[in-house]
Amino acid sequence: MNSSNLLFFFVCFLSPLISLSSSDWIMSWIGMEVGMIGLFPLLLMNYFSSSKESMMKYFLIQSLASVMMFISGIMFFNLFEQLNLINYLFLMSLSLKLGIFPGHFWIPSLVNSLSWISNLMILGPLKIAPMGFLSMLVFNGNMLDMIMILGVLSAIIGSILGNNQTTIRSMIGSSSISHSGWMCVGVCFGYLWGYMMMYLIILLFMFMSLFLLDYMSFSIMLLSLSGLPPFIMFLMKMKVLFYSLFSLEYLIFFSLIFSSIISLNFYLKFFYSYFLTSSKLNSKFMLSVFCFLNLLGVLFVCF
Repeated sequence: MNSSNLLFFFVCFLSPLISLSSSDWIMSWIGMEVGMIGLFPLLLMNYFSSSKESMMKYFLIQSLASVMMFISGIMFFNLFEQLNLINYLFLMSLSLKLGIFPGHFWIPSLVNSLSWISNLMILGPLKIAPMGFLSMLVFNGNMLDMIMILGVLSAIIGSILGNNQTTIRSMIGSSSISHSGWMCVGVCFGYLWGYMMMYLIILLFMFMSLFLLDYMSFSIMLLSLSGLPPFIMFLMKMKVLFYSLFSLEYLIFFSLIFSSIISLNFYLKFFYSYFLTSSKLNSKFMLSVFCFLNLLGVLFVCF
């Protein structure tokens, strides 16, 4: 990996910090766009083996979302904050950025033609800044219920789409839609960043194991991502469910449980597939990751 790749990686990881630390929404929007632009050269390089068609598809979708966000953001933050139409337009631009319902349609087809590192960047760090914008909409009382509804629909649709996928890349994309829905519900109850941090850690370990062809470790990462106990994602989902139950949102509570039951089917299907095809047990990496995730789970139970 040459110095230009490292520079673009640094830009992609720096953009969420710029967006979250800025006090002006224009600078936050610019920081988000810097990360998107920094990803394009990485998608074009042969090292990442991504097609130009997928890069163009990602560019068009993100450019449309950026224009919608810029126009609606000017009115939302400066002029007509009280108009519901502007709020909904701003929310729709975020749904395209994040890949949640109703802007989820591009995720499975796009990630199926990208490399593992490119998928990690799109499904991981580049979602931090749009989630920060989404957390600002919660303070508007009219948008709280809408964000919660979109989150539940994303969790259910992502779990249904995952059962229709036959490739591991498309399955991870559908899983990202479902987990983004859980994050949207977590935004409404003030538990976004804890859930997102654990999701990014597991996603990093998952793509690392796939890049190293360590299928045993990858199968364990799938179990953790599914939310089975005693893995850490089980505790993250339980936190969101507890907050929804304590807020008397019973429909949200049962809908999220229903989506987890549906998604468990394709997680276990791919788990068995990769577990049975693993030729040898890479004990050092697999056991270290397994112990790390379980220790995190024990720590969260204690606190």
